Amino acid sequence: MTIELPRELETQLKETAQLQGVSVSQYIERLVAETNLRRAQISEFRATIAERMASLNAGESTDGEEVMTRLVTDLASR
Repeated sequence: MTIELPRELETQLKETAQLQGVSVSQYIERLVAETNLRRAQISEFRATIAERMASLNAGESTDGEEVMTRLVTDLASR
């Protein structure tokens, strides 16, 4: 596949890939994989927040600091 890029972006991709010791293709693959992982993490985070909101709306109570500590710990462990 051939993708046309502005010269500045092409130069930036080549320089960054070279600094990391990989080909441009490998660098782009890594960027796509990282983006997909972040999207999955954000989706999971949103689902967790939705569950917590549903439980609060149902009258269940949870300490806010405890919930945030748990969420931050979960995110940090990834």
